[in-house]
Amino acid sequence: MSQQLSLESFENEPWFPCGIAQSLDPAASQVPEGFEAWRLHTKFGSHLFFWPTGDIESIDWWQKVIPMGGGGTRWGTPPIIEGGKIERVKSTDSLEFLLTEKGGRKVTIQLLPLDEIGNGRTLSELKSPHLNSAFGGLQVGKKDLLLFFRQVEGVGADELISAAIDENEMLVAEQYCNSVGAVLGKFHTHALAKKAMPNDERKWNARLKNLEERVLSNTLWRAPHTSSTLATITHRNFGLGAVYFDKNESLICCCYDGIFNTILPPSRAYPSIRDLAAAYRSLASVCAEKGVEQEIEISLRKALFEGWASTAPESLTSPSTLDSYRGGVPIWEYEQVLEEAAIAQAKGEPIADRTKWWLSHVNRIQAQMYRSRTFAALSLVCGIGAVFAPFAEQWIAQFSDRLSLAVVFALASFGSRWLYRYRAPPQY
Repeated sequence: MSQQLSLESFENEPWFPCGIAQSLDPAASQVPEGFEAWRLHTKFGSHLFFWPTGDIESIDWWQKVIPMGGGGTRWGTPPIIEGGKIERVKSTDSLEFLLTEKGGRKVTIQLLPLDEIGNGRTLSELKSPHLNSAFGGLQVGKKDLLLFFRQVEGVGADELISAAIDENEMLVAEQYCNSVGAVLGKFHTHALAKKAMPNDERKWNARLKNLEERVLSNTLWRAPHTSSTLATITHRNFGLGAVYFDKNESLICCCYDGIFNTILPPSRAYPSIRDLAAAYRSLASVCAEKGVEQEIEISLRKALFEGWASTAPESLTSPSTLDSYRGGVPIWEYEQVLEEAAIAQAKGEPIADRTKWWLSHVNRIQAQMYRSRTFAALSLVCGIGAVFAPFAEQWIAQFSDRLSLAVVFALASFGSRWLYRYRAPPQY
């Protein structure tokens, strides 16, 4: 090893899980030229950690690493390093660099010392017109190490919505939320057409249990996901800040797996509505920062949902897929809240108030859902009564009376069913 890494080397890096990291040890693993392999040990497991051996803010290091050869799996088209200029992008939760090529083109480079399953390359291979996905990169095994993106012009949706709230232009904020939902729905249409897998309820619920144990939550929530809740290719790090608006067009960026996905409990495939839940949590962060009243936040969530539902495939927006009693968006927002707590823990930061608030309301949500089952049971009983009432000759002699009773039972069944649905947690 040409250098000795320590946890202190990364204590000021916002992307490093200093809150749970315990040690860094050299690892016996093949890596591309310009990198060394380490093993990062945390409170919850250990992970391969790839770190550069030279000065990553020097163009000389990049000239050695990016060209073909030197190990690893190179894919796509590499940027032109010769004669270019490299600079570190500060104040991000990732290792990000801006390369200005000799010809003037600007390229954003993501360096991922930790990666889970190479979702950056997976999103690139999707070839979705709604993504600013990587046009090339470097992998070690199935893990992304470097990803190259064209620099996107425009403004992030989080900034635009924040500005609209500051100006008290809530209709404008709703329009931006609607546009965010619409581009997300278009991406999901493309992803689901490319790959659809049956739901993996057992693993999804097991992951919730793992997250609950990790953050020492006093909540417990499991979902009996419907068969129509399909797994597919998801963004995995979606939020308002991932959507950029430029000349009335919107594009989803941040198309990489993310370092914190690696140190969270693993999962391999999710339903599309997980990205929608992530959008809600991102919106909650903006609203909390701006002190927005709950009624206004709900209207913004509704606009986001309606935008998504207007472009997402019918299979994702059907009542069965969005059934809150059988998963729906609420269970995935719960998962996102647990992740917020786990990431705060990993960073060594206090859990945000908005996260605590959501977790404190889980028991109330579950109690309401449990009470609503009474209406479902009543609907079933009344429905059976409506079927058999016309044949109850031993109790009611007149057929007209039996028919009237059947109608009453049927109306009661429909009414109870409506109350059951009405009391379900909303999808926004």
